[in-house]
Amino acid sequence: MSTDPTAPQSLPPVLHLTMGSNAGMSGGTEVSDQVTPVDLYSLDELDLSTVRGLLINGNCDQIFLERRRDLLTDFVTAGGRVAIMGHPLTDFLPGLGKWRKLQYFGPKDLAIVSGEAHPVWEGVDPADVSFRRGVSGFYARGYSDKLPEGAVVANRIGRNALPVDYVYPLGAGQVLVHGGLDVGVYQEDPNTSARIFPQLLTWLAQQEAQV
Repeated sequence: MSTDPTAPQSLPPVLHLTMGSNAGMSGGTEVSDQVTPVDLYSLDELDLSTVRGLLINGNCDQIFLERRRDLLTDFVTAGGRVAIMGHPLTDFLPGLGKWRKLQYFGPKDLAIVSGEAHPVWEGVDPADVSFRRGVSGFYARGYSDKLPEGAVVANRIGRNALPVDYVYPLGAGQVLVHGGLDVGVYQEDPNTSARIFPQLLTWLAQQEAQV
């Protein structure tokens, strides 16, 4: 192993793309050493050849991301994994569904129900994310439409069970979309919702590095 301090250093398995100094709730879990927050605007300068996963914070500049569509697409199709938090409104990855605001009038309209099984939400009780500190709507207040072919819908919202969390294949990699509050905020909650963030980091890191 090189001891030259000027030699390029390998990046950790998972990068958390954030805006500026916003760490985006990256730490605080037993797998936090697998993820490092980095400024979104440094994306062009990064060597992603050893990176397995990208976690995109919910407040990231989607116009900037759309202008790097080819870079992100190449990363995923070569075998990487990307997890997107928040409300996708631009087409910065092929097949990305569009977020729509949900018309809601009460707690039942915002209740989360489980969909198809996925390791990121394994062991998570939908009631724990439907109501946080006695209030509904923290987890999500919208849904995705025009889902890509092959999408697995892990969670649904409201009376009409509309898709809020989904995962789909893109080339040799996968894209995960959580259409709501960044799940890092749940990591220290005193219930099963605390499982989501560490399980997400584990899922992102499991993909084989690009070659």
